[in-house]
Amino acid sequence: MIEFYELLDDENIPYRCDVELDLIEDAPQEERPSLLWLFVKADTLTETLESFTRDLIATLESSLDAVFAGRVMKEGWAEFYFYAPQAKRFENISSEVMTRHGGFVYERGVSRDSKWEMYSDNLFPDPYGLLSIQNRHTISALLEAGDDLSLEREVEHYLFFQTKTSMERAVAQLASHGYSAKEYVNDDESDYAYGVVLIKVEAITPEIVSDTTTSLYESAIQEHGIYEGWSTIMGEKTNGAE
Repeated sequence: MIEFYELLDDENIPYRCDVELDLIEDAPQEERPSLLWLFVKADTLTETLESFTRDLIATLESSLDAVFAGRVMKEGWAEFYFYAPQAKRFENISSEVMTRHGGFVYERGVSRDSKWEMYSDNLFPDPYGLLSIQNRHTISALLEAGDDLSLEREVEHYLFFQTKTSMERAVAQLASHGYSAKEYVNDDESDYAYGVVLIKVEAITPEIVSDTTTSLYESAIQEHGIYEGWSTIMGEKTNGAE
């Protein structure tokens, strides 16, 4: 499943990274030690670039048994990364694909990356990137249902801890920030057996959700716990609202 998220460069300028998330389940793949990379000049996402991307992924997969690892849109370039059993014919095949789409200014190369460090260290999202992906999906689903994100409503957040004491400390600390415990959950078969559902009434605009989930993630980490995301109901207009 290809997902995208944003990163910040050294000058705090955001750039986009598309990544094949499912590869993390069996990375690195010993049978694909070669990293193939192709950079093409592209300032923004366009249908032309997306069409080229689909063609490039399909062609390298069928011709070289290559898997798409990710694409970075940064500083006027679209950077494509693939892993393959070997690099023979990569130059010819990638040139043929570029020609089919009118040609590009490009750079390309091959290196050995048997540990898949490019994928795990630079393409796969860190916990904050994963949070942003999850948040975007939840917000998109609410928008598609016609929600007004600016309306305040009860939001549930799910946190899990290794010990009951850790959970209680986190709940007490977060109570000072307006969170209250709605429900406690025990799962004796999990390493994080002690769970809590926290609730808070607030709007769910992207900015608020980003700040909230980042704060809860960091609070959970402080107690060696995990933050499992959030859910909510549709916002309701108050009487007399237009």
